[in-house]
Amino acid sequence: MGNNENLGENDIIQFFVGLVMLCVGGYLFMQNVEVTTSSIFAFSMFGRRMDGLIFVPFIASIIFLFYRYNMTSKICTGLSILLIIANVIMNLRLYWNTTSLFATLLIFIMLFGGLALVLKSIFVNPNGKHGKDYRN
Repeated sequence: MGNNENLGENDIIQFFVGLVMLCVGGYLFMQNVEVTTSSIFAFSMFGRRMDGLIFVPFIASIIFLFYRYNMTSKICTGLSILLIIANVIMNLRLYWNTTSLFATLLIFIMLFGGLALVLKSIFVNPNGKHGKDYRN
């Protein structure tokens, strides 16, 4: 009986230890990744760069929005903004900074070990066994 009482307390401790590990590992991971970009709005056709061409649908949809304010013009404007955001994201480049093997292993152990502890404590059954209890 005393064993079942400690299980809930143990899961809470595991959850918070895992959460701290996950946060520290995530922070260290983000500190070691360098985000750069190639030319923003880089678009080429027939070997020629057309950087500003991505704004043509946006300009046309803004004109359409002011000319005829309806649901279609709102959708076109929203889609053209999504197109610009997608283009910016597609041109991002992520690079892992040079670091030691020990630091890299520490980062990934903290990141994924913390994630495992958090998931383990979230998906525990009341009877203390992990995973879904199919008997009920």
